[in-house]
Amino acid sequence: MERYIIILFATILTVCLVGGTYNYYTVSEETITVGYLPTNHDSALFVADAKGMFEKEGVNMQLVPFRDGSSLVDALNDGKIDIGYCGVTPVTTAISQKKPIKVVAAVNEEGSGIVVAKNLSVTSVNYLEGKTIAVPKNGSIQDVLLNYLFWKNGLNISEVKIHEMEVPLMPGALKSGEIDGFIAWEPYVSISNLSSTGNVFMYSGDIWKNYPCCVVVASESFINKKPELLRKFLRVHMEATDYVNNHKDETAKIVSKKLGVNLKSEEVAVEHVKFVAIPSDQFETDTLKIIDIQKRIGYIKDNITPNEVFDLQYLPT
Repeated sequence: MERYIIILFATILTVCLVGGTYNYYTVSEETITVGYLPTNHDSALFVADAKGMFEKEGVNMQLVPFRDGSSLVDALNDGKIDIGYCGVTPVTTAISQKKPIKVVAAVNEEGSGIVVAKNLSVTSVNYLEGKTIAVPKNGSIQDVLLNYLFWKNGLNISEVKIHEMEVPLMPGALKSGEIDGFIAWEPYVSISNLSSTGNVFMYSGDIWKNYPCCVVVASESFINKKPELLRKFLRVHMEATDYVNNHKDETAKIVSKKLGVNLKSEEVAVEHVKFVAIPSDQFETDTLKIIDIQKRIGYIKDNITPNEVFDLQYLPT
C-alpha cells in the first residue's frame, strides 16, 4: 500500500509541476512563496506550517512543491518563489553562474543514504561498479556525495550507470529491478529498507560525517525589498528547527502526513537527519569543500567566496 501512496504522491507532484508550479498559486503582496522538496530534511518548514508558527509572526505563506533542487533554484532565479529549502549544491552551482540568490540559513546535515537491491551482496564500494544507480538529479547533493565516495575509494564513477529519477519513485523502481540501487534523501531510504524493497548499504554520514546538506536560499530581490519579512521568516525557521530537535515523535507524525508516507518509516528516518538553522563555521568551511568537489566533477568552473554564497545577517542573534 505504501508503494502506491508514494507513486500517487509523485504523480500528483509531476502534474502540479507541468507548465510551472507557480501558476497554480495566487499570492498577495505580503505573501512569502516558499519552494520545498518531498523530504523530511524540510521538517522545520512542515512543522512551522502545521503548528501555525508563521501566522503567529504575521507571515502569510504559500508552499510550493518541486521535484528537485535544480528546478527549485530555477524558479527562485525567475522570481516565481521568494525562498527555497533545497540541497546546497544546486545553489552553489547557480551562484557560480552569477544567479542573484543567497544562502540565508542552514536546514540540515546528513540525511541521505545508499540503498541496494535485496539480491545484491554489496560489501564494499567497488561492488557498485557496473550497476545502475539512481540519483535525484545530476548535480544534486546526493550525486556529488556519490562522486566523492568513489574518489575516496580510488574508484572511477564512470563505471556506474547513473540514472536520474524522482526520489519517491526509487523504492518501487528498486523492487521491480529497474535499478540496482539509489542514493536519495530520507524518508525514502528508510521506506525502502523497512518495506524490504532494498538494503541500506551506507548512510550519508558514513560517507562524510556532518556534511552540509540543505539550506534556506532566498532571491536577492526578496532580501533587498523585504528584509524585515525575511527576518520574521528566519525567526520562525529557527523556532521550528528547535521544536523539531526536541519533539521528534510529533515531527514524525506531521512529516508522514505531509509526505503521505508510513509513520514508522518516518520515525526511523528522522533520526538520520541533523537539523540546524544557523550555519556553524564548519558548515561554511565544508560548503567550500563541496564547491571544490563540484569543480572537480565539472559542475562549477570558477572559485566562489563565502560572501558570494552566504548572507546570514538576517538570522536572529
